[in-house]
This record gives sequence, structure tokens and C-alpha cells, in this order.
Amino acid sequence: MKRLLFILIIYLTYISLGLPDSLLGVTWPEMMKDFPVQQSAAGIISMTVSSFGILSSIKTSKITNRLGIGRLILTSVLLTSLGLAGFSLSQHFFFLLIASVPLGLGAGAIDTSLNNYVSVNLKAYHMNWLHAFWGVGATAGPLIMGFTLRSQFSWRTGYAIIGGIQLMIAIVLYYSLPMWKHGRAFQLQENNISVSPDLLIKNKGIIYALLSFLIYVALEGTVFLWGSSYLIRAKSLTPATASFILSIFFISLTLGRVVSGFVTLWLSNQKILYLSMALLMLGIGATALGTHILLYLGLSLIGLGCAAIFPTMMHETPRRFGEQLSSSIIGLEIAAGSIGIITVPPLFGIVFQAVSMTLFPVFLAILTLILFILTRMIDRKHPL
Repeated sequence: MKRLLFILIIYLTYISLGLPDSLLGVTWPEMMKDFPVQQSAAGIISMTVSSFGILSSIKTSKITNRLGIGRLILTSVLLTSLGLAGFSLSQHFFFLLIASVPLGLGAGAIDTSLNNYVSVNLKAYHMNWLHAFWGVGATAGPLIMGFTLRSQFSWRTGYAIIGGIQLMIAIVLYYSLPMWKHGRAFQLQENNISVSPDLLIKNKGIIYALLSFLIYVALEGTVFLWGSSYLIRAKSLTPATASFILSIFFISLTLGRVVSGFVTLWLSNQKILYLSMALLMLGIGATALGTHILLYLGLSLIGLGCAAIFPTMMHETPRRFGEQLSSSIIGLEIAAGSIGIITVPPLFGIVFQAVSMTLFPVFLAILTLILFILTRMIDRKHPL
């Protein structure tokens, strides 16, 4: 019973990770009105969050060995709550960048530590369900913000509400600290060995793995950051409707991860990855060509396609490279994903501003094709 409760607390922590992740893309069309900046400035905020997420991800293995995972995660959730409060209070664009620092530091530490914890110690379906709970948070964030905007409140109120939810999750984590200390009794050891990035880069196949995370997270981040703007500018939808449709994407992402947890009992990780990419391409096509109901279908298929990719690639890490190295490698994989967010969505934002938002699905299709090629190369290096 205690082990089940402990796993549920791990899931709850991943909800806290998902809550802020999708807010900027949904809220930016409204936030822009309060700051004298261009549309592409959202990329600067995203870049700042991701930069500090990279720093946190790379250092998480060493910090976990010093502090213990319980105290590390509690501190990280408090940092994200602080960052969200900073967003709600910012009166100048510069202060949004300041608030992005604790948001990135907290997110990077949570992501790396929990992914390693689960990939080493729990079954593949737990990894998918862990990321399903991230989807719960990522779905709840836009829904809360959309409800706040429809109720004629400011986007600042939405950020304050979500920051308060983060604080409540931190309180739960504080009272659960004794459970984290007894994690060894639950067979959930902190099995970390810190290794220099230079040594990891020489490990067979690691370059392809890092690139696959960079491309996938860039794809996902592009949907997060520009999906709402695409629906508003290219499909002429209202901000509230665009927010709702993007919430459908996150709902599909979440439900897809729940279902894929069961699918792992029958299909190999490789087959799940290829099936996911096929669904992605179908969804991208529907989103590019569709209107009204097809937009809902397209974003739903994109969500289903994305659902299993990240957790499946993450769970493969210990099998490919060994459990003792997994924490350091996962830190680099998450850092690579953060680099993808830093570089690709902001670059796309500049192109969208200079050319047209209609290029949004074209870029998604290109990223999916690159991910397919990288996955094939990894499979040749590390067959089952």
C-alpha cells in the first residue's frame, strides 16, 4: 500500500511539471497586449526557461546524490511556483525573463530525476503513465487559463491560480519526505553514477539518441508555442476557441499515454515509435488542410502521435546504455530536448512572422521525417 501511495506521489509530481509547460503558447496572444514586444518575443522567454532547464538537467545527477531526490523535487516544485508568481506580477518584459529562471531550474531537475527514477526501477507502462500525468497537468494548464480568460479575468490571474496549485503540490511533497527517505525499502534506489559528458558522447549510438530527443522536443515545443497562434492567424479562430482546441491536443496526449501504457504489454518499443510517427503525419495533414471539425481531429491525432514517443525513448535509455550511466545520459537527453526548444520554435517564430503562419504544419512534417530517420539509425545501432 505504501509503495502504491509513493508511486502516486511520483505521478502527482509530474502533474506539477506539466502545469506550466503549455501556458506560454496559449497565453502569449493575450500577454503581448501588455508588453511592447513582437510575437516572436515568446521565443526569448521559451529560450530562457529552456536554457536554465539545460543547466539543471546536466547537474541533477550530482545534486540528487547530495540532497536526495525528495528534497530536490520539493525545492524544484517551489521554484516553479515562484516562477509562475513572477509571471503574474511582471509589469515589464524583462521581469518575465527573470521569472523564467526559477521556472527552468525547477522543471529541469524534476524532469531528469523522475525520468531516471522510473526508467531504472519501474516497468515501461509506469513510464507512459508518468508522462500521462504530465499530460494531465499540461491539459489542465490551458483549460484553467482558457476558463480564466472567458470569465473576463486577466492572464495574470491564470498564472497566479496555477502557481497556487504548484504550492499545494509542494505542501504534499513536504509531508511525503519521509517516504522518499525510505525509497530503498520500496526497491526504488537512487542508482546514479555521474559521468562527464565527453565520455558519454563517445558511447555508441548516443549522438543519435540525443538528436532524436532534440528533434522530438522541438516538434512538441513548436505545437505548444505556436499551435494557438496558428489556429488564430491561419484558421481565423478566437483566442478562447484556439485555447480549447489546443486543450484537445493535450487531452489526446494524456489519454494516448494511458493507452500506450497497456500497449507496451503487446508491442515492442520500436513498433510503438513507428506507429506514433504515422499518427503524427496523419494529424499534421488534417491540421494543414482542415477547418472546423477536422482541426479538432488533426490536433487530436497529433496528440496521440506524440503520446508515446518521449516516454518510450526515455525508457529505452537503460537498455541501450546501462543502468549505471542512465541518470547522466537521461540528463543529457533532456538537455538535448531543451536545446531543441531553445533553437527550433523561436527560429520558426521568426519565419512565421516574416513569411506566414501557414508554414506551421510544414515544419511539423519535416521534424517528424527527421525523427523517423534518426529512429531507424538508432535501431541499427541497438537492436533488440
